[in-house]
Amino acid sequence: MGNKTKIKSVDHTQNFWRGCTKVSEGCAHCYAEAQEQRYGRGFGTVIQTKTWRDPKKWQKAAASDGKVEMVFGNSLGDFFHPHADQWRAEAWEIIRSTPNLIWRLTTKRPELIADRLPKDWGAGYPNVWIGTTVEMKKYLGRLDTLREIPAVAHYLAAEPLLEDLMPELADHIEDIGWVMVGGESGSRHRPMDSQWARNIRDLCQSRGIAFWFNGHAGRHQGNTLLDDKNYPSYPALLENYRREARIKKDLGLGGRPQA
Repeated sequence: MGNKTKIKSVDHTQNFWRGCTKVSEGCAHCYAEAQEQRYGRGFGTVIQTKTWRDPKKWQKAAASDGKVEMVFGNSLGDFFHPHADQWRAEAWEIIRSTPNLIWRLTTKRPELIADRLPKDWGAGYPNVWIGTTVEMKKYLGRLDTLREIPAVAHYLAAEPLLEDLMPELADHIEDIGWVMVGGESGSRHRPMDSQWARNIRDLCQSRGIAFWFNGHAGRHQGNTLLDDKNYPSYPALLENYRREARIKKDLGLGGRPQA
């Protein structure tokens, strides 16, 4: 169905714009920059894309099937980058009008989110989950900033994980409903100790937080086994959305999922 993706935790990727600027160590070997360079495109300038009609197609198909699908918003950039301010209002309208799509918006700039939310945001759109990346301990404050943003779901993307975040992470994980962990990929990948991932997994299990392991560091991030086990867990909230979508299909109803 449309723009399927190799990213296992989502059904689609949607780039309203592409391009970004580096803000921290995790950006050094940016996979998105490497991908754009392979196609001969620059990355330091944020530019609008031409794929804005795709989400409406995915929404129509998902609603017809009684399904909810997850979309990684702006996998080739940052949804909250200030250089995209001129296009964001239109992007928010598309997001608001696609209730069968759960939008996953990840940023390394959580301090910019509050001023870039739509006027009708309220306690958060029911189909938008907002997360931040933390690759090193010194950026754990991003989680504190993220928690100040009203949203139906907050999540942490600890990738590329460049050092052990424990034990300090335990003091910043409140109100985080989903944690994704992964090592760096690409020819210049930096190492990730498996114990760093285990420590986060154990914390999540002790707090009842959904844990997703994306894979170890390597040229290709293909090994998703941690201690011989896969960890592909979503927050329970997602199953609530899926149940509601099935009920609405059976009743011939539309509308957005409710938190």
